[in-house]
Amino acid sequence: MTPLDDTFTAGAGRAAVDLTDGILPVDGFTGVHDPLHARALVLDDGRTRLALVVIDQTSIGEDQVDRTREILRRTAAVDPRHCLVVASHTFSAPHVLPPGRTPADEAGRNARLAAAVDDAVTRAAGRAVRTLRPARLGFGRGTCRVGVQRDVSTPHGWWLGADDAGLTDDGVGVLRVDGLDGRPVALLVNHAVQSSVMNGVTTAAGERQVSADLAGAATRRIEEHHGGDTVALFLIGAAGDQAPYLTAGRTWPDEDGVPRRTEVRDDGHVLVGLLGERLGDTALRTAARIRTAPLATPLRVTHDVVEVPAQKPPAGLHTLRPRTRYTFEPDGTAQVPLVAARIGDTVVAGLQAELNAATGIAVKAASPFPHTCVVTMVNGAAKYMADSGGYDRITYEAMNSRYARGAAETVADRLTGLLRALHAQDRGR
Repeated sequence: MTPLDDTFTAGAGRAAVDLTDGILPVDGFTGVHDPLHARALVLDDGRTRLALVVIDQTSIGEDQVDRTREILRRTAAVDPRHCLVVASHTFSAPHVLPPGRTPADEAGRNARLAAAVDDAVTRAAGRAVRTLRPARLGFGRGTCRVGVQRDVSTPHGWWLGADDAGLTDDGVGVLRVDGLDGRPVALLVNHAVQSSVMNGVTTAAGERQVSADLAGAATRRIEEHHGGDTVALFLIGAAGDQAPYLTAGRTWPDEDGVPRRTEVRDDGHVLVGLLGERLGDTALRTAARIRTAPLATPLRVTHDVVEVPAQKPPAGLHTLRPRTRYTFEPDGTAQVPLVAARIGDTVVAGLQAELNAATGIAVKAASPFPHTCVVTMVNGAAKYMADSGGYDRITYEAMNSRYARGAAETVADRLTGLLRALHAQDRGR
């Protein structure tokens, strides 16, 4: 294969979301503990320009995905089909709601919030384009236990907790993109854990504070270590059933099986810092072992859509509790969009739905690529897609889903096929 280093360039940028312009309070948040960011990486091999954008939000709706893609087209000259827009999945960020879904008394503040996020994306993407320079890349894998299997058995059925013996994907995939001076332009960190240490937690005064949570603490650790213009992007893996090892809030069923909540409140940010430091340091140690090389295959992005069985979602989160019996009601089928981006010997395999760790592990094991990052919350949000075992146990992820039994296995098969087709494109080149 002929190296493409004469034409391969990379640039990255980050920008904080400015929440000072009369935006708060919105969506229950009244203050800011640490800022939210938009981070962008632009890669260009002379024929294809690819963009990955990570925004510190719980999820990103279709309307916002379209706006973000348009920003990238306008600011960075990236084809919308070559854009991967990912939520870091912090649970401590206000939702950006589309017009018509916003409470009347918050419509103005939500519009200003949407504009602030769009502005951060614009500034991050603009910085990425301005800093495009010749680049090299490499991939490494480390191990970190900041997450834990959250499905646990209780006398009333399966519920959310922490099971040390449960299945956990503790791999940390790191894609390092360097300038020719050997300094990182960007580090992409792929790990299967939800950024939810502070999920729903309030201060001692009863206020909810904005925070980038675990993903923010880890990326901040990496960026502070390298300094300068290095940008760290957190790509959430198959984390549907993976929670931070320690959380500031706990919901556990009482003797009647009714979930009750306790919190450590403000002290939870200590846990965020400790876990973020642990994940960030693992990524840094992994990155330090990576030897970067010229890009040897063209950048490629490919899409597919798979039809899966659907079910009726729950009437509301308040109806969910541990159960030993539950009726999953069929509801036709659903379309699931898939995307795969080849970056050298690394492939990013993405979808909107939150897969369980078992499914992510299966896709990586079946992938023909030397390095595979399974990424969820990509180009939209679609809640949970549990594996068949989750339906057997009647887990939270299985109940709180619009996808029926078998959907995850169907997606895994189709996604693996998409990766094989993508891998085959450059055979014999």
